[in-house]
Amino acid sequence: MEKKIYKYTRVSTEEQNEARQVDGLKDYKGELFIDKISGKIPFAERPQGKKIIKAVNEDSILELIVFDIDRLGRDTIDILETLKFMKENKVCVTVHKLGVKSFVEGKSSPAFELITTVMATLAQMEVDRSRERQTDGIAAERKKDENREFKDKAYKGRKIGSKNKGSEDLVGKYPDVKACLESGMSINKIVIATKVSRSTVKRIRKEYYES
Repeated sequence: MEKKIYKYTRVSTEEQNEARQVDGLKDYKGELFIDKISGKIPFAERPQGKKIIKAVNEDSILELIVFDIDRLGRDTIDILETLKFMKENKVCVTVHKLGVKSFVEGKSSPAFELITTVMATLAQMEVDRSRERQTDGIAAERKKDENREFKDKAYKGRKIGSKNKGSEDLVGKYPDVKACLESGMSINKIVIATKVSRSTVKRIRKEYYES
C-alpha cells in the first residue's frame, strides 16, 4: 500500500479563518486535515490529530506537512513529543514557514531538531507573554470599574441554575471572559482586556447569562 501525505492546519475557534494556513500549503500534495479547536488541547486528543496518529500507527503515512511548528501542540513539551513520535515512526515532518524537513534523503536532520526545538520554545514564551498581558489587562480594567459611577447598574449575570443547555462548554473555553462579565465589565472593556472577539463575548453573555 502506498503511503499518504497529509497536510494539517489548526485554528482555535469556528470564527477564525484557516485560509492563510491553507493557502500556505496549497502547493504541497496531500490530503488536508483541519482542526478547529483550542491550542490548549494536545495534538493526539484533537479530532483530526487523532486520525493522523491512527494513520501513523497503521504505517500508512509518509509525510506530515504543517504551516508552522506551533500547530502541532499545546506547548513546547507537547510539540516535541509529537515530533519525537513522528520521528520514531519514520514520518517526515515538513514545516512550511521554517522551510525545514525532519528527514533529508532518508536520514534524520539535526538542523531540523535544533530549529524546531528553538521555535517551539519561542512559541511557548509568546503564549506565556500573551497570558500575562491578558491577566494584567483584566486586572487594570477591574480596578477602573471599582470607582465607576452607577456600578449597581452593571450586568450581574443570570441567576444560578438557569444556564442554557450546552453553554457551559463555551464559557469553559473563555474563563477570563466569564470572570469579566461577573465583575460587571462592559463588552468593550472585555474585548480590550481579554483580546477575545466582540462576537464571541456576546455569544458567551447571551448563551450563559442573559435571561
